[in-house]
Amino acid sequence: MTNSLERNIASLWGLGEKTKFPGTLASFVCLIFSFLSYYFFDEKIHTILFFIFLILGYWAIHVIHKSNEPKDYSWIVIDEWIGMWLASFFLFESDFTLVAKIWVAIGVFVIFRIIDIIKFIPPINIIDKKKEQTAISVILDDIIAGCYSYAVLMIAFGFYNISFIYSSFLILLPAIIANMTPVLLGRIRKFSRPMNEEIFGKNKTWRGFLGGIFAGTLSYPLLLETNFIHVAQNENFIFLLGFLLSFGALTGDLVKSYFKRKIGKKEGEGWVPWDQIDYVLGAIIATYFIYDYSFKNIVLMLIIGGIMSALAHRFAYLIKIINTKW
Repeated sequence: MTNSLERNIASLWGLGEKTKFPGTLASFVCLIFSFLSYYFFDEKIHTILFFIFLILGYWAIHVIHKSNEPKDYSWIVIDEWIGMWLASFFLFESDFTLVAKIWVAIGVFVIFRIIDIIKFIPPINIIDKKKEQTAISVILDDIIAGCYSYAVLMIAFGFYNISFIYSSFLILLPAIIANMTPVLLGRIRKFSRPMNEEIFGKNKTWRGFLGGIFAGTLSYPLLLETNFIHVAQNENFIFLLGFLLSFGALTGDLVKSYFKRKIGKKEGEGWVPWDQIDYVLGAIIATYFIYDYSFKNIVLMLIIGGIMSALAHRFAYLIKIINTKW
């Protein structure tokens, strides 16, 4: 393989070929550059740089896979760079002295490398075990490792306290209920006509879509009546919020199903982690104009939603409602 542009980007101009520990070296170099970005620029510039690296990394790995076996070559280290850069967003959450910031940055690096190397937390271990690695899957496990590293530090420093986690869960609750409802309604035969079998598959029915929206929309008012939650907004706003979260959640699920068909996934076949977070992404997009979610909100909601979906999916598998473990 020649030293093409895509190889240079994927290996960070040969950095991934200079040591027996290419991922660690790339992450450490990224630690230095991400700290400089934090020190000299603001969070918006840091975010723009992240997406530039993400786009370039995806393009480079995709081109390499088109002419070679699709796998995660050891010299491809742009994915570690992307994951480490994502974890470094924690630097913007705290207000320490410069020396303390340097130690925090080193802590970010250590935690990221532990999570990325051991790969003991789902769905990183599931993605890593795939025989055929696409450009998305090569990058995705490092992005998830970056999010986990960020979350670990947010918990350790008290930014993700019980109150914050609980409020994030309550915001997401209608989406969780809406996402679970189609599975619970699966044995009802009426209104089981697929919405569009060719585009979404036969499992996406009007019964599940409308039933999920109805259940999710009503969840907030019912929780208010039982004093499970307390909010300052009026009742009409609560209905609207429940509807938007539920509609967004199930629309996110439909969009995911469309792409599953496009890449040739079989009906009911698992697609980690998109099966676990599709509804969370949809709910966030549908209500972003209301909540204006910050990065720390989005990361926590993805983790909470992913865990809830994985547990519900596993339970449904154990009681034989569905056929896939994840």
